Order: sequence, then C-alpha cells, then structure tokens
Amino acid sequence: MPDLYKRIITGVVGIIILALVIYFRSYLLTTFLCLLGILASIEISMALRKIDINANIIVLIIGCIILALSNYLNLEKHFAITFILILTLMLLLFDDKFDLNSLAYTNLIFIYAPYLFSLMSDLSTPFIILIFLIAFSTDTFAYIFGSLFGKHKLIEKVSPKKSIEGAIGGIVGCLVLTLAYLHFHNINIDLSLILLIIFASTCAQLGDLFASKIKRIVGIKDYSNLLPGHGGIMDRFDSVIMVIPVVILISSLYL
Repeated sequence: MPDLYKRIITGVVGIIILALVIYFRSYLLTTFLCLLGILASIEISMALRKIDINANIIVLIIGCIILALSNYLNLEKHFAITFILILTLMLLLFDDKFDLNSLAYTNLIFIYAPYLFSLMSDLSTPFIILIFLIAFSTDTFAYIFGSLFGKHKLIEKVSPKKSIEGAIGGIVGCLVLTLAYLHFHNINIDLSLILLIIFASTCAQLGDLFASKIKRIVGIKDYSNLLPGHGGIMDRFDSVIMVIPVVILISSLYL
C-alpha cells in the first residue's frame, strides 16, 4: 500500500479514536494519556540508546502509571515528578549502571512527554480540542505555504524541508482558524489572546524542530513505525506536547 494511503487511513482512524476519547473523557482520557506517555517514553529512550544514553524505561513507565493514579484519585501531579526524582536518586546510589546521564535524561523525558501529556486531563473538552487544532493546523498550513512559497530555509541542519515562509504561513493559518474556533465558543478575542495563539503556534513548530533535532543526533528517520505512514507517537505528537502548557495558560485566563 502506498505511503500516502497508509498516512490517510492512519490519520482517519487516529482522529476517530481521539474524538471518542475526548467525547467520553472520564477514565478513558486519563488511560489514553497514560498510554501516550508510555509509548513516547519508550520511543525517546530507545532513540537515545543509539548514542549510549540509557534512560530507565521501567522508571518512566512507573511514572506514567503514577500520573494516571494521581488523576484517578484527584491528587496533585507534581507528586509524580517528586517521586520519580527520588526514585532516580536512589538508583544512582545503589545501581552502578545508572549514572548521572541516566538520571538526568530519565527525569527530562518524564517531564517532556508523560507529564506534559497528563496535563491535558485538567482541561475542559473545548480546550483539549484547541491543543490539537493549534498543533495540527500549524503543521498543515506550514506544509501548504512552504510547498507553495518556501524559498528561505528555516533551520536547514535540523529540518531541510522547512522554510521561513512555511513557518509564517503556519502561524497565520493557525491564527485564523483558532480565532474562528474560539469565537464560536464565545471566548472574548483580544490582543493578549492573539499573542498567546501566535506563541502557541510557534511552540508547536519548536516542538517539531526539537524532536527532529533528536532524530538527527541519533541518526534515525522516525521514532518508530507504530503509526503507518506517520512514524511513531513522537513523530505525530511532537508539536502537540509543546502546545499543552500554552493552552493551559489560555484556559486559565479566558475560561
């Protein structure tokens, strides 16, 4: 099957699953975010092993489960960060194979993927949708504008196909679509909100570039082949991760 067909089929199935998870919410959303965190942690950890950085996957999975339990029990999620930090410090003391690099990268991966994913469960449904709208519209419009008008490379050594024109087009397209969505939900549009959306769209592109930078450092094309035509969880959700904190800020200011 051609890659384009695989990409379309996977995308449609993914949208249906995501829509169902968001619609029914409750424990289903928490479980889904936990699964995303586990898969993303495994992908990043396996990628870093190619350059001899050994993050502890078992600790990361434990952390994802603790985040889920925190949500089920209505506990503060920062407890999970503290727990993982203590656990990795204990490993540093008692496991000679677990060095400072392992400690640092295990904690970094945990905050970067599982923890940020878990924060989505604190948002109302319209703002969860807003995260994906910003991330995916930025990516789509950046691709369209880049294909049509791209002449100047954005950061060639990280992502040769991305252009400055595409980046600007991604922000503009995202801004128009997102403002229409927020207006539909009776959110007051002001200059601060416009600036936050621009910032969120920029963060989406930075998330994409950061994940691409890791792939270039370790020498891989995709994080995995879990999603046919798309690569891995990190290949599909790299921009989503960085949008989450900005949408949380938007939600706290405008809800």
